[in-house]
Amino acid sequence: MTATLEARPARGYAWPPFEKENLVSVRHGAFSGRIISERAAQVRELLLDRFPYLGDLVFLEATERYCRAEARAQILHSFIMETAETEGVEKVKAYLWTEASRADALAAKTGSDLGLDPRGHSAISRDLGLAAGLRQERSALQIDKLQAEGRRLAALKEGA
Repeated sequence: MTATLEARPARGYAWPPFEKENLVSVRHGAFSGRIISERAAQVRELLLDRFPYLGDLVFLEATERYCRAEARAQILHSFIMETAETEGVEKVKAYLWTEASRADALAAKTGSDLGLDPRGHSAISRDLGLAAGLRQERSALQIDKLQAEGRRLAALKEGA
């Protein structure tokens, strides 16, 4: 016996079309640039509140990398913990554990680069102190040069 396909009339279902930039298919947001950006903005606000030196333009790109990495790590962590709590740990897909581990490692590395852990803080404090010292040395040298030039011009004026 073979089944035949026969045309049936439409059932009359009608859904409005999805709006642009909808979130219907998003499960956790760890692969959504928009969701990561929204969380990264929250991370950035807290980060700059706690570490104001990161507001300097020299840190702009590194800070952005850290905020995005930390945002993704937070999103994955929240989703995994919520899923494990409500459905059981076996319901968390294996790839999510791997992605969460990678996201945490990247956030830790980029955070260290910004001085957010003890080793990174020590290095960046040293580097910032060195940079400030060099700026002061350059300023002092410029002042010395200007003073020497002023003395030279004064001597020329007296001799003329």
